Amino acid sequence: MQSAPTLVVDGEIRKQFHRDGFVILQNALSAGDVDILRREVDCLVNFLISEGIDIMKDLGGIIEPISCGYIDPPVSQMYILSKRSYSSLRNMVTEDPDTMVPILFDKITALAKNFLPPETLDYPMCLFNEQYIVKTPNTPETSSFKWHNENGTLLIEPFPRPIDSLTGEYLTDSSLFGNDSQKGDNDDGFPKYLQHHMDLAAQYEEELHPDAAIIQAQARPQIAEQNSAKSMSRSKVKGKSQQQQSQVLYERQNAVLVDIPAGSIVILSGFVRHCSLGNKSPRFRRAYMPQFSAGKVIMPENGGFVSLAVPCSAEQDQERERLSELALKRERELDMEIEEDLWLDDFTE
Repeated sequence: MQSAPTLVVDGEIRKQFHRDGFVILQNALSAGDVDILRREVDCLVNFLISEGIDIMKDLGGIIEPISCGYIDPPVSQMYILSKRSYSSLRNMVTEDPDTMVPILFDKITALAKNFLPPETLDYPMCLFNEQYIVKTPNTPETSSFKWHNENGTLLIEPFPRPIDSLTGEYLTDSSLFGNDSQKGDNDDGFPKYLQHHMDLAAQYEEELHPDAAIIQAQARPQIAEQNSAKSMSRSKVKGKSQQQQSQVLYERQNAVLVDIPAGSIVILSGFVRHCSLGNKSPRFRRAYMPQFSAGKVIMPENGGFVSLAVPCSAEQDQERERLSELALKRERELDMEIEEDLWLDDFTE
């Protein structure tokens, strides 16, 4: 099986991710990995069609391997919290001897880990969701959602760029991304990381119509690697007194059309704006989309899990299972104590 070249995610790549909200990792997966993905999604699509399911109308173009109906519903919900349980279920999807599990938990996770805060026991890197995005042929109206368009491209609007109003220079948070890939990854890295992306996303202006965004993107297909403001920005502030108080302005970035070969990966922040058009072509359009979180995501109203909370590392998974076993053991001990108290009460009466 052909292997993909080893990718090194350095500080510059991390810097682009935190600045723009996305980054492209070219040819991250091998041809063999891509074949496994294709065989699995084709198997699921063929099964759903044989069951009379309209992938666009009934599923919205989203196929989740475990819950789409290909395998029986899990008896236990432990797979939501356990890598071992999740992997066991995942290996049951399709009869293909080569499964997605090593690709998901070894290759993709290792790359995605570079863009999340350092793991702790409270905030382990977790698989949050996993799905295939499938656009059936000739469905321009019903297959318009946030992924590929008919050209196999992804349309992204990068985060707005913060600019110093006096100097015209772009501002960066060097504690989040520097030449050293670990710079800023400390105990408070998680809230700083999250707040940084939220602050930039809050500066988005009104959404462009997709057609206008595509025209804009085609005028500049690649993001310009700019670390200082344009001469136009400098001319606006020329001659101003340096005593004047500086303000932060935000410059809207042109949309970007991402057109990449199979096996490449787009790492997207959960806060970056993106969209796609419907599939006008006579062929299926398919993409694989795992989602990761720094820690388990809890619903504040009831304390339940929003989606999956599967630890990606074996060490975190083992520790979580150990703590779960201790909790169950203590729960059984408490039940026994209650039963003993009841028996004593009955006996004394």
